[in-house]
Amino acid sequence: MSKKKPQWPPIFIVTHRSGQISYQVDLGLVEGKRKREPFRTKAEAEARAAQARVIRANEGTAAFSLPARVRLDAAKAVQILAPHGVTILESARYYEKHVLAYKDAPLIKEIVERYLRDCEARNLRPRTIGDLRHRLTSFAEDFGNSRLSDITLDELTEWVQDDEWEMRTRINFLTKISQLYGYAIRRKWVDTNLSASIDRPAVDDAKPEIFTVEQADQLLTHANEFKLLPYIALGFFAGLRSAEMGRLDSRDINFDDKTIRIGSDVAKKRAQRNVDMQDSLLAWLNPCKEKLKKGGPLISAIFARTKRNCLKKRGFRTGPVTAYAIRSLPTIWPSFKAQIPQPFRWATALPTLFIVITRRSSLKLRQTTFGICVRN
Repeated sequence: MSKKKPQWPPIFIVTHRSGQISYQVDLGLVEGKRKREPFRTKAEAEARAAQARVIRANEGTAAFSLPARVRLDAAKAVQILAPHGVTILESARYYEKHVLAYKDAPLIKEIVERYLRDCEARNLRPRTIGDLRHRLTSFAEDFGNSRLSDITLDELTEWVQDDEWEMRTRINFLTKISQLYGYAIRRKWVDTNLSASIDRPAVDDAKPEIFTVEQADQLLTHANEFKLLPYIALGFFAGLRSAEMGRLDSRDINFDDKTIRIGSDVAKKRAQRNVDMQDSLLAWLNPCKEKLKKGGPLISAIFARTKRNCLKKRGFRTGPVTAYAIRSLPTIWPSFKAQIPQPFRWATALPTLFIVITRRSSLKLRQTTFGICVRN
């Protein structure tokens, strides 16, 4: 006489340390983990086991009731997934989480426009918004009708590695695209920032270049011919950044207090400060003092062309080079001071001379800036 086959799912009796008894229904492996459900009474456990048998039978019947084309697709899917140890169900759940969840997300061109409007509402500077618009519009021209979740890492990598772009340009594009991904992630339009997975290219620093005192004297002497004297003098003696001078109103130059107010609307990262003006700077600004007191932009609309002409006429090289140099002069200061022309001299025992030449390029935009700053 054959033994009766045990009914699925098995029910186990569990005796606890307290002496009490409970019942566990062993449902086997569910999504890779063994699932056991505890019950206080045998009747509850048997009811749950009966329910599990009905569900199991229905699932088997459902499989046979699938249309032939669905079963064929499933068979093909298994062939693709089996070598990777992935099931059809796991693939479907991944697709649901990473693709279907974002099927209603805006297109990239719409996200770009929303992001730019958001930047304007947050009162970002026009130059910042202009740079974002330039780079993200270029990105949207190629991917605008897709969703961020549709782009693959290979596609984005290939797009960034444009042969016509220099390494710095690629880094700048990746930075702005990363900001766009961050904006979309916060609004649940995509779940991953693909740009973060792309290695940034290495950029070689250019060889530092330094203005000699004679060169600085030459520039200052002839700057007024090109209406650049305030810009060059402030760069040399006040150490203002070129971007700050581009936003500075000459009313913020106070000749009575001998200070320059760098407001939050002018300063980098909106950290306002006051800059003291030394006698050397006041002497160089004296020819344009009355005009500066009337107020107005420090830099004109044709500033870039005027500055380039000034540099070329005085024999200075211009081009897409970026260089920074900081030189301390404690050891050579005594002999150095004697060589400085009168307008450059200042009363100090041991200064540090900061000399900066900056030339940069981005696609078709080329800008040349320079500055020299003397501080105690």
